[in-house]
Amino acid sequence: ALIWFAYLEMGKTITIAAPGAASMVLAEPTLNQIKQMSFQEQTQVMCDLANRADAPISRTYASWSANIKLGFWYQLGQWMEQGTVAPIPEGYRLSANASAVLQAIRNLDPGQQITVLRNAVVDMGFDPSKLGSYKKVTEPIVPPKDMSQRTSVAIQGVDNPTVLSYMNYMNANDFDALIQMFTDDGALQPPFQRPIIGKDAVYRFFREECQNLKLLPEHGVSEPTEEGYTQIKVTGKVQTPWFGAGVGMNMAWRFLLNPENKIYFVAIDLLASPKELLNLAR
Repeated sequence: ALIWFAYLEMGKTITIAAPGAASMVLAEPTLNQIKQMSFQEQTQVMCDLANRADAPISRTYASWSANIKLGFWYQLGQWMEQGTVAPIPEGYRLSANASAVLQAIRNLDPGQQITVLRNAVVDMGFDPSKLGSYKKVTEPIVPPKDMSQRTSVAIQGVDNPTVLSYMNYMNANDFDALIQMFTDDGALQPPFQRPIIGKDAVYRFFREECQNLKLLPEHGVSEPTEEGYTQIKVTGKVQTPWFGAGVGMNMAWRFLLNPENKIYFVAIDLLASPKELLNLAR
């Protein structure tokens, strides 16, 4: 219920882009299955997803990439609004705790609002670590942008070519070039996740989760550390294809570069209290 009210609330200030056709094709069999259910069964499916229950649709959901999950809920939200899928009962009132959370969401800036929504949606479904062997379901790979379509970022306080190239390659969907900037045992830590270690695993993450992002770095600081390594912290925004150019999530990138100027580690942080975001997403 809270996600539904947040969806309506966000619609007043944020225009959510329609999902790509590829996302919907991959989610379509499950969506059609839900559409044929009774309202009671549909409600149970949504409760199972929210509770991370071990149920067939929760298992399918767990194998999807973030974009497919967002597309799935986008469609469910539209169907709930149309009355095709079990709507929130007329006259339903949120509990006092849920109302307080909704008010807190209202008070967030648009970038933080979409962060709360995205994390709530992505974390639903059965725990992937308990699935055993399974194949991740992702959208088709988008080819890198043509050189004539690429732009270069500028970061106040940072002129390190590796950091600048990281941003530029990411914006161009050029993950083949991007991964070459990592050491063989390099690692990347996405927000609220454990580090992803090794070039192959990092490369897979880029291809599955980072297509069509727009990184807008703004400021940075650099400082040397022991044994010739360099620490660089950059702050800025990230725009996703879901919410367009009007809204960006506030982000920080923490790079650790080796003496050869390759990426040994990069952590990506959302610039909001993790505790606050996790509490809101529950």
